[in-house]
Amino acid sequence: MQDLHYDIIIAAPVARVWDCMFDATAYRDWTRAFCEGSYYEGSWAQGARIAFRDPDGNGMEALVDEHRLHERLSLRLVGEISQGRPVADSLLAATPAHERYEFSALPGGGTQLTVHLQSWNDGFLAFLQDSWPRALQRLKALAESTH
Repeated sequence: MQDLHYDIIIAAPVARVWDCMFDATAYRDWTRAFCEGSYYEGSWAQGARIAFRDPDGNGMEALVDEHRLHERLSLRLVGEISQGRPVADSLLAATPAHERYEFSALPGGGTQLTVHLQSWNDGFLAFLQDSWPRALQRLKALAESTH
């Protein structure tokens, strides 16, 4: 397993950053860094199942392990999706990956967002290291644009 961490300071209140990160419309915008047309289906509620998909129906399924409003959201990635269907022999089923998003209020009304990823070094490492910083810059622009 590989641990990755990304931090960004956003000049907007925590509630605004949270809303931009998890709102369905804003999510489609900032996740373009990973794949144009990315979206999710499901709920961010603790215990819920959520699917992250591209326009072709490929993606991943996750369980929301923790949802502490405006503080932390943790996901356990438990399966892959191919053309809209679960992949039977997904590595994620046996060894889930994890994502955690932590939001900290800063003096002056800003937010520090920290993304923790635990994944395998299976060829996606370079993609993640390129995509996450770009995605967070877009999230920053969204959150700062209308606050």
